[in-house]
Amino acid sequence: MKALSKQLPRPAAPAYAAGPRTEILHSARSLFAEKGFEGASTQEIADRAGVNKRLVFYYFNNKEELYLAALEDFFGKVEKFLDNFCVTPDDLDDPWLSLIRFSDNFIYFASRYEEPIRILMREIMNRGKLLPLLTERYIKPIFTAGENYLGNLVGARSGNGREVQHLLLSFGGANLLYFMVAPLLERLWEVDPTSKEALEERKRELRRFIVRTL
Repeated sequence: MKALSKQLPRPAAPAYAAGPRTEILHSARSLFAEKGFEGASTQEIADRAGVNKRLVFYYFNNKEELYLAALEDFFGKVEKFLDNFCVTPDDLDDPWLSLIRFSDNFIYFASRYEEPIRILMREIMNRGKLLPLLTERYIKPIFTAGENYLGNLVGARSGNGREVQHLLLSFGGANLLYFMVAPLLERLWEVDPTSKEALEERKRELRRFIVRTL
């Protein structure tokens, strides 16, 4: 079995440069993750950022524009992450090993972006009014890239495009659900689910999941 390759370095936590616009975005991400688009008010965002509410509207025309800006950086990071993976002849020799390699890197990536992931999951579950826009602008291209990646690995063997879509859904769910329920796991398991040790354990379990299930 070939050694894992393309092992990306564990991404650092998102850095926020000094400045009121950045502080507003940082605060908006946190509040949108906690309360959703409807629940988080611009006054709360301004208060958490330590700025006057008028400054929020100096940088952003409305709350919708602020909401999208709070997610834009995350989607850019996802695109960059996916760009680091492309199917090579070696991958085709052992597609499941390639998927394990991808999973190892993705678990650390997701651990650094819990807030935007929670924002998206809340938007999806609530059928939020911005879901159609987010889907067309960001989510659909990401799903297409994921389908292409998996399709190039296993699509020729399955001969079924829908099967690849379900495979992507199962794989994505296995990765993202962990972070969605992290507050619950912290209480059930009495550990920090995002600690280095817990993430290593989760990485090992996802490897077993891929080998056993796929």
